Amino acid sequence: RSRYTQARKCAAELLLSLVEKMGVTKLAGTPRTERLAQVAGKLAQDRHQDTRHYGQEMVKMLLNNQKFKKLLEQSLSKHDL
Repeated sequence: RSRYTQARKCAAELLLSLVEKMGVTKLAGTPRTERLAQVAGKLAQDRHQDTRHYGQEMVKMLLNNQKFKKLLEQSLSKHDL
């Protein structure tokens, strides 16, 4: 939610590395699954190019899991997916 692009970029980069390290299937079983899907969707739509890139990479990874796919479809429009 920060208005500073560098803070959003850093958060997106760290979150992407967390998703890569932990794996999508392991994250799908956590209580914060819905929140992660919402945040990834928002980061994928960010106005800063680097932040948007990290968010889009995260969304691509999350779409491979059925639970995350359903959550992303609820929180994002078809055009954004």
